[in-house]
Amino acid sequence: MPMEKLDDLVIANVKERLFSPDRLAVILEGLVERQGAKDRAVEGRRAALQVELNARQDKLSRLYRAIEEGVIDLDEDLRNRVKALKTERDIAQASLDRIASQIASSAAITPERIEAFAALVCEKIDSADVQGRKSYLRSVISYIEVDDDKVRIVGDKATLAAVIAGQRTRLDNVRGFVRKWRARKDSNL
Repeated sequence: MPMEKLDDLVIANVKERLFSPDRLAVILEGLVERQGAKDRAVEGRRAALQVELNARQDKLSRLYRAIEEGVIDLDEDLRNRVKALKTERDIAQASLDRIASQIASSAAITPERIEAFAALVCEKIDSADVQGRKSYLRSVISYIEVDDDKVRIVGDKATLAAVIAGQRTRLDNVRGFVRKWRARKDSNL
């Protein structure tokens, strides 16, 4: 079969069977559910850390107030207790900051994002040159197997979800058409 005909066949089927918003939603349904569960768990952890942070801050405020009012004297044991409370407070704050940065960096997969992604990729596949088409397809498809009676398109759901969510993906795997990759079994020439 001529390569151009095979390319057209594969692209038409990918657009029809993969890049339709309904099909993408079905493919990613399990990932979206897991993402929701993970988001709920992260929100629970964030709320617990916020309670812990507030408790430590409240304890420090009461100790400072007691010292200021002369109710207790600042001795070595009290210094150690204040130091320990400050450390616990700082750890809780650092954990909250880390959770906030993780939440900010992860984008949710919404039906709107799926629809926009499907439309964009179909448009780019239609208008791009051969190398551009291959690049767009490689961003979500791991490999394509061509047999005598069928063509099998294989990809990773997590990679597809990351691309739709707008996250960077790792494309450092070696493509199947690179026949003599590391032929001498060395990594650094």
